[in-house]
Formats: sequence, C-alpha cells, structure tokens
Amino acid sequence: MFGRLLALIAGAALAVAASQGPAFTDQYVQNLTGRIDELRPIVEEFDAKVTEYNYTRATAMAECSTAEGLLDALCSTYETVVERYEMLVAHMAALNAASIWTRPLVLARTYKKDIAESVYSVFKPAVPATPEGFAYGGGGFLAGFLALSIVFGIFGGLLGGGRRYA
Repeated sequence: MFGRLLALIAGAALAVAASQGPAFTDQYVQNLTGRIDELRPIVEEFDAKVTEYNYTRATAMAECSTAEGLLDALCSTYETVVERYEMLVAHMAALNAASIWTRPLVLARTYKKDIAESVYSVFKPAVPATPEGFAYGGGGFLAGFLALSIVFGIFGGLLGGGRRYA
C-alpha cells in the first residue's frame, strides 16, 4: 500500500514536470531566435565586407587562420561570432524540423547549456492547456508510476515473502 502511494506521488510529480516540456521548449526557441537575430547583422556585415575584397566567408576565415597581431585579434572575434551563429542556426533548424510532439525530446538531446540556463532562470511553470502539455504530463505520470511500481514490486518480492508493496 505504501509503495503504491509513493508510485502515485512519483507519477504525479513527473506528470507536472513533463507537462512543462512544451512550454519550456517554446521559450527556449524564442530565446534562441533572439540570439540568432542578435548575431545575424554582425555576420551579414562581415560577409558584405569580405565580399568587397572578392572573398567568401570561407576564404576569409581561412586567411584569418594565418593572421598575426591586430588582424589576428580582429579575426578571432569574427571567427567566434560566425561559428556561434552557424551553430545556433543549425540548432534552430533541427528544432524546427521536429514535430511539435517531438520538439521537447529533440531539445533534451541537443540543448545549449547557456540558453537553457537563461530560459530556466525566468521560466514559470504553469498548468498546461495544450494537447502536447497534457500528453507529456500523462507520459510523465505513467513513467513515474510504473518505475516505482516495478521497484517496489521487486523489493516486495525479494524481501516481503510474497507481500505486495506496489
């Protein structure tokens, strides 16, 4: 009986946590979009400037790798910005390619720590009012309830002499 109660509590806790996945993912995508939008003009300006000298982004970056002194300092800043921009754009493409149902799972595998921490610092859990939130909540409940039911079932079988704990 006690095991079943703990399983229900764990299921409810995981239901609440999992139901937040879609809303957190939406806020993560908004934050990611802002970061991309912030870097885009810098990268576009870099591309325009190197094009004036008949360079592509790739050839300019290759030449930057051999630069020294002040040029090296300037190049390293642009290299960092361009690499971050390209990485964030690819990350956004992966999230956008996922369906609304699988996007939280894709995010869980591929999140960027600094963005996730930024979103989490202002995230306010709320009751989900979307089908995705309800589905993730139900999945979380089942996962928590089944996991603890199995653990207490095994525990009861090993130590309880046939008594049921879950």
